Amino acid sequence: MGRASAYRLRDRPGAAGFAAAWDRAISMGRTHQYSIAMDRALNGVTTVRVLNGGAIDVSDGPDIAVIHAALRGEAKRPCPTKATKETE
Repeated sequence: MGRASAYRLRDRPGAAGFAAAWDRAISMGRTHQYSIAMDRALNGVTTVRVLNGGAIDVSDGPDIAVIHAALRGEAKRPCPTKATKETE
């Protein structure tokens, strides 16, 4: 199923269950992205610099791009998702 057909199905009358499941899936994905971004910002990333096929430098440090995004307000904490029926 493509993205466009999923959104068309979501907007059909009587597809409230699908729409709710779709919204939960999107929210869960955003929550996962947020946790990865915060991990990279707090714990840093390993950067390997390569020149002529050989590693010349390995450094650890925070992901500056994520920190800048957070300072600009782009990294908004997602809303918590409600548990699905299987996990209640």
